[in-house]
Amino acid sequence: RRTSAGRASPARVARASARASASSLDASTSRVGVASTSSRVRDGAYAWRGHRVHFERGGCDPAVATKHVVFLHGFGVGTFHYERQLDHLGALVDAETKNLGDDANASVNANATTCVWALDFVGQGASWPCDDNASSFPYVDEESAAPKGFRYSVDTWRDQVLYFLTEIVQPGPAGAYLAGNSLGGYVAALVAATEILETETREEESYNETTDSRKKKSKRRLVHGLVLLNATPFWAFVPSDQTSFARKLTPWDGKTPAPFWIQKPFESYWDAFRSEANVKGLLSLVYGDGKNMVDDTLVRDIIAPTDRKPALTAFCSVVFSPKSEMNFDDATRVIRDDPGKMPVALVYGRDDPWVVPLWGQRMKRAVPRATYYELPGVGHCPAHEAPEETNVCVAAFVRACEATGVDVADESLVGEKSIESAFASGDAAARFLVDGAPRNVFEKLAAWRETRTVET
Repeated sequence: RRTSAGRASPARVARASARASASSLDASTSRVGVASTSSRVRDGAYAWRGHRVHFERGGCDPAVATKHVVFLHGFGVGTFHYERQLDHLGALVDAETKNLGDDANASVNANATTCVWALDFVGQGASWPCDDNASSFPYVDEESAAPKGFRYSVDTWRDQVLYFLTEIVQPGPAGAYLAGNSLGGYVAALVAATEILETETREEESYNETTDSRKKKSKRRLVHGLVLLNATPFWAFVPSDQTSFARKLTPWDGKTPAPFWIQKPFESYWDAFRSEANVKGLLSLVYGDGKNMVDDTLVRDIIAPTDRKPALTAFCSVVFSPKSEMNFDDATRVIRDDPGKMPVALVYGRDDPWVVPLWGQRMKRAVPRATYYELPGVGHCPAHEAPEETNVCVAAFVRACEATGVDVADESLVGEKSIESAFASGDAAARFLVDGAPRNVFEKLAAWRETRTVET
């Protein structure tokens, strides 16, 4: 049974989430002054390819939601990185969009209609091998617990997200807003590009159908809008081309179980890599204010999953699994050339030493219709370092996408305050809008090299 919002009934979600613990409604107020009333699920779970996949949910009941925002985390973290989005973003988006639409939707828009999700990638956070024949999907905490031949690769995480959107989120014809930080941004771009290509395939297959039928099918996307938060533009070391010389030299293809002669030499490095001192040191380097933002709780949350027995095997698989056949630039081109002009927002910390502003500017040049927000004083993890600022940027983007008669893909508006001021004066997100133009010599050199590449 489905509701009028196009979602499965609450019972369907409950069955998919054994041990999902929805708390009673709790109300709090964020710094931007929006009361956040959220029905929280903190331990949602379902079985997928021999793993118990963990997710969290905030905002309204998904059975009545008309907008879904899904967050994907960076490498080594998890849903805990999006605590403030899960608690507050739904109410903020609802407040921003409550007056949009026609009079017929006024009663709907007056209520909570935004559901916020966060997902743990398998092999990270709380998503680990399980006994998927048992009703509660109990973890199997053994070194060789992962299914034989399983890879902890970017393509696996892409498939995991597609399943999550299709079977758990079920956003309906409107699609979801997919947001990803670092590795999660790479995966989000792959998912978006995959959806665009599959939509084109569906349109070709329905060529002989009626025009109305083709239009309906072409609009059925899992992803309506894409939000990249300091997305990493590269992942993995091993080439995807099996005939390449480097691939042939690679001693293992990342498929579990990990060979003893691979796993044993990695043990010492693994223990040093996941040590409290190293984790705290790495975080302090990539956070804009590492001294104050990196606390013991965050470090413990990151280290805890690495204590599981399958963790070393998963890490080895991550290192040796091949790249995706579609790299980040390929995905970017698919998104740029999308006939449906999928809306894109870039929310980047300006002080990230890893994914420096050059990469955000490069993405903006590649997809000119993208709305580009840059947060000063913020490093690699804007949603965790500056949750309120990130929330207002995401809410402004969703508002623009949802607004009747406003084309968020209109390149004449992108990067200008007019797209925000069209809705509210003194918009909190407008002060973070930038045009993505290069500022220093390194950024200008990168932009020049791109023009030379295009010319040749």
